[in-house]
Amino acid sequence: MKLVILAAGYGTRFYPLTKEIPKGLIKLGDKTLLDYVVAPYLNHVSDIVFVINDELGWMIKEYFGDNYKNHNIAYTVQTPEHKRGTLSALKLCKDLIGEGLFCVSNCDDLLLEEDIERAIECAVPGMGISHVVMPYNYLGIDSGDGAGGKDGKSGDFVTGFRRHNKEDGEKVLDYFANGFYVLSREIFDFPEIETRDGEIGLPHTLFANLQNYPLKAFEFTKWQSVNGPDNMEAAEEFITNIR
Repeated sequence: MKLVILAAGYGTRFYPLTKEIPKGLIKLGDKTLLDYVVAPYLNHVSDIVFVINDELGWMIKEYFGDNYKNHNIAYTVQTPEHKRGTLSALKLCKDLIGEGLFCVSNCDDLLLEEDIERAIECAVPGMGISHVVMPYNYLGIDSGDGAGGKDGKSGDFVTGFRRHNKEDGEKVLDYFANGFYVLSREIFDFPEIETRDGEIGLPHTLFANLQNYPLKAFEFTKWQSVNGPDNMEAAEEFITNIR
């Protein structure tokens, strides 16, 4: 099974630092953020494909080279001429991932190896979800019967998503997508769904096709998103606890 890392974003929340280096190469402890993102996959995937941007992405290519810890590395570049969004980025890898299932990860989501291993062993398409507190503008994920965070339970399969209102508070406790997917090539034939920002969203497109493409809800025990400087302290704590 191959792994695709979506690392073509510009990391604007980290400006001005990410004017000089890609978000994935920000130091976290004594390594880069991407070192910690990739590490829990290494025992469970073969080749790795990075989607990078055309501005600073060359630095990621220079850092990882064509082989990283005995894993072949390939790259594809998302330029301003391409549609924006996670699904658009993933489609650039279509000819690099081969047949069968493949993993997808964002470049800024820290996960545990045991959760990843458990999900991969299911050998079915699915989405990682975590029961955590996040900003209200993140989509809540429904799964199975009676899912959603208020009752603290999740079901076997993703059934849709919900939007939160600001009146619920700046941050809410719910089930959220944690940037992990196991997918198959069928998704490349789905009609593209735009986000509110006009990007082509991977989760949005998957949600629109759940009836014909069931997604198992992989509930992870731990997840730390590194969206901006405010998350760095929690990220440091996360990696300290897994050493």
